[in-house]
Amino acid sequence: MLGIGIDTGGTCTDAVIFDSKSRKVLSWAKTLTTKNDLKIGILKALKGLDDELLHKAEYIALSTTLATNACVEDKGGRAKLVFMGLDPRAVTMMKGIYGLPDISEIYFLDCKIDLAERKETPPDWDKFREDVRRDFREYDSVALVQINPQYNGGAYEIDAEKIIKEETGALCVRGYDLFQEINVQKRGATALLNARLMPLVVDFFDSIETSMKEMGLDLNIYVMKSDGTVMGKDYALRRPVETLLCGPAASVRGAMELTGSGDGFVIDMGGTTSDVALIRDGRPVASEDVRVGQWRTMVKGVDIDTFALGGDTGVLLKDNDIELGSRRVIPISILAHDHPEVMSGLEEIIRKFYSFPLKDGLFLVLVKKPEDMSGYSQKEQQIIRLLEGGPLSYLQLGDRMGISHHFLNVRRLEDEGIIMRSGVTPTDAMHLRGDYTEYSTEAAELGVRYLTMQTRMGRDRIVQKIYDMVIFRLYKNLLHLELRYEMGRDYQDEDKATVEKLAANIMKHYREGKGHDYVAFRTVSKYMLTGVGAPTGIFIGDTAALLETKSRVSEFSKVANAIGAAAGDIITEYTAVIQMSKNGDYYLTGGDVMGVYGSYDRALDDAKELARSKAEERARMQTPEGELKTDFDVREDFFRMPGGDRVLVKTEVTASIQIIM
Repeated sequence: MLGIGIDTGGTCTDAVIFDSKSRKVLSWAKTLTTKNDLKIGILKALKGLDDELLHKAEYIALSTTLATNACVEDKGGRAKLVFMGLDPRAVTMMKGIYGLPDISEIYFLDCKIDLAERKETPPDWDKFREDVRRDFREYDSVALVQINPQYNGGAYEIDAEKIIKEETGALCVRGYDLFQEINVQKRGATALLNARLMPLVVDFFDSIETSMKEMGLDLNIYVMKSDGTVMGKDYALRRPVETLLCGPAASVRGAMELTGSGDGFVIDMGGTTSDVALIRDGRPVASEDVRVGQWRTMVKGVDIDTFALGGDTGVLLKDNDIELGSRRVIPISILAHDHPEVMSGLEEIIRKFYSFPLKDGLFLVLVKKPEDMSGYSQKEQQIIRLLEGGPLSYLQLGDRMGISHHFLNVRRLEDEGIIMRSGVTPTDAMHLRGDYTEYSTEAAELGVRYLTMQTRMGRDRIVQKIYDMVIFRLYKNLLHLELRYEMGRDYQDEDKATVEKLAANIMKHYREGKGHDYVAFRTVSKYMLTGVGAPTGIFIGDTAALLETKSRVSEFSKVANAIGAAAGDIITEYTAVIQMSKNGDYYLTGGDVMGVYGSYDRALDDAKELARSKAEERARMQTPEGELKTDFDVREDFFRMPGGDRVLVKTEVTASIQIIM
């Protein structure tokens, strides 16, 4: 079966045609992401694939940063959170740990469920209906979250959804339908985030389907989840929160596909960040709760360590030296390729600014013009208008505004993504080394010449230092991650500083190729490094040498994310829980009603059947086709009493169903 995989990253959009039976990549394409309209980049990538194979494909699978970016940038649809049976003071006490809004923005519906006494006081539904009719019409979606939903299968959430749909027609997210874990505030944050993402994902799929129609494609659509599996479009429309870390998850899945699932660290260096994950015992190490921006959720995903390092990381001037920044800037080689007119501006900078360094970059570029300019100062509005004509150097922009470039204040415009800097980056250094020459080597040469003038370092030394800074940042972050896994916890900042000093010493002796006069320090990793992403292969060999391990990079590593999306399996899970009551009975939760049993073995049998049926129901939401393969994971937690008797604390029964196509 042939499938199409597409990954829309921050810098590039990749596409592959993947044969799921032979596990081979038959065609691939790579293009720059068009942030203002993703459809443009997606269409260009699709058109770069073999046309005959493209029209033989039977499905298309996607990886996207849509949900991640919405969380980080605090964007999304207008959503309302309704808590049922939760005291507002409990939310205030947690002080925003889960990313919940202020209690003034949350609707609290009074009701009570006493699990111990098995009693409930239902909500006043007439009052709720009146409030919905009066106050909820402005919202695109509503998140409904009930306390102790395991008692009645989330019945209050179901009843509230009926009222909202009758009164406003808004989309609804039921927290207990989304996740069955009991932490009500965490479930509330997850449900609210899911509600905010629903309008965005609708627009995203509209864009994808428009692109497919233009290409004459009519295919089943799947999306990568944060745990490295995929879900169908209809399921994703209901649960977009599952895609929070689908980009990094796709890179890990792609690396496993390319390397045969061997254990090791997977390193995905993109344009902006590097993501690192550990594959151990043939499976990615998992995180129980994905955290993005302010949000702490119930989404399960691959444990990803992300840090600021990419091909487009800016090289900054500091005290007659250079350092790596943390922000993405547009490589000067790419800017000059897309805007050849900047070459004259580059030459002017070198000619006029020998003694007046531009510390933060060379050019400014308008990324998007705000729809409403009223919130910006007059000078900021002037900067935006001037950059509408094309990129300008700091010198050119200052001259046109009648001020010195030293007094240009563009920080807020940059923070809000209105403009971007362009300057020297590792990508430009790669052009001068001949490791990557896709864009303007001449512009990269001029950019590095400017750095040599300001630092008095030679050209080759500048290029080597940029490479070494990339290698060291990658090395020290891997070292921190390995130590965290080794100790089973994070360690203190002062200890991290000590580790970095030691790492710097090891790096210095490695680069100089000299022995130690007194004592030799070594860092030895038991895990191989697997590189994916366009720049990773250039730097991974030296990084592996510093850790005294091996490295590997596949010929298709540049499009590993798209491969991961195309190769992902459809797997659904559902968990049923057994707990012991005060009178010795066993409670089974996770179904429509809470079951009560006098026998643990009978409760366990019914828990397996409940988990299996619910997981199968979710599997068939993905696709009606394919064979179902079911596995069970039973985790029992017993407490042994002083006399030797065992008392049940909790048993979790998880059914995992894989769809074999």
